[in-house]
Amino acid sequence: MVNFEEVSKRVLSDVTLNIPAGEAVGLIGASGAGKTTFIKLACGLLAPERGRVWTLGKDPVRYRKKYGRDISVFITGIPLLEGEDTVSQGLDMIRAVYRMDAEGYRRSYDELSQRLGFGAFAEKRVRDLSLGQRMRAELAAALIYEPRLIMLDEPDVGLDENAKSALSEMIRERVQRGVTVLVTSHDMAWISRVCGRIAVLDKGRAVSCGSVESLQSRFMPVNTMTVKISGRIPDLDDLPVRKFSLEGDVLSLEYDSNHVTAAEIAALLLKQTEIREMNIKKPGLEQLQSGGKI
Repeated sequence: MVNFEEVSKRVLSDVTLNIPAGEAVGLIGASGAGKTTFIKLACGLLAPERGRVWTLGKDPVRYRKKYGRDISVFITGIPLLEGEDTVSQGLDMIRAVYRMDAEGYRRSYDELSQRLGFGAFAEKRVRDLSLGQRMRAELAAALIYEPRLIMLDEPDVGLDENAKSALSEMIRERVQRGVTVLVTSHDMAWISRVCGRIAVLDKGRAVSCGSVESLQSRFMPVNTMTVKISGRIPDLDDLPVRKFSLEGDVLSLEYDSNHVTAAEIAALLLKQTEIREMNIKKPGLEQLQSGGKI
């Protein structure tokens, strides 16, 4: 659906990445990693300095104006609605531009009004809205028609948890209908719930693309096991773990899941003591970024 072949532009350097059709793909990385530049290249707002970009099988710079309803793009800081228009006027303008039929438009408008909660300020001018209200209205503009490809650059900024949850559901529903969705965000927990595949940009380079589980295995293999024991204290020095601590009857272990499984550690413990309770905690994607690994 979106293909980058050794693309360089601004901070991006020799990026090769494929966004497959019919999936929700998250694009993550530290600030300045090139996420917004990637979106702008994919939709044709920027042309690569080197390499080749294909979107829907075509050069997005040459065909950007011809894509019509095939692509919807939301980029923070690039408004879809005119400031002097009310929200309802702005959305009606989008209806006219994309020649939506009246019944389909009204159905989509009513659904988005309810789920994104912009009905209460639909008759206010866009320039008078708060950040959260404007984000809801702009997202409605991006989602009111159904293209083949949706690209959302940090769409969760300024949204409360209810709006973020609604946006998550709408993304998943569109993917189920065969729409491809590319999303960037700094909220790692949110994007890992929304997207089945995550692409990682690090200092302008694409370093990985895969499932959340594959990223955890590659970048964050260290899990934490908490075990409540009953009976004698096991010999901890021989356990295949990186770190351990014992507080009362609670044993905490850190282990590399690429080298040993939780079941193997539990089996070793059971040879020496009784386990009353055991919990495994895997690192979330937010720890990948906060830990400075991307």
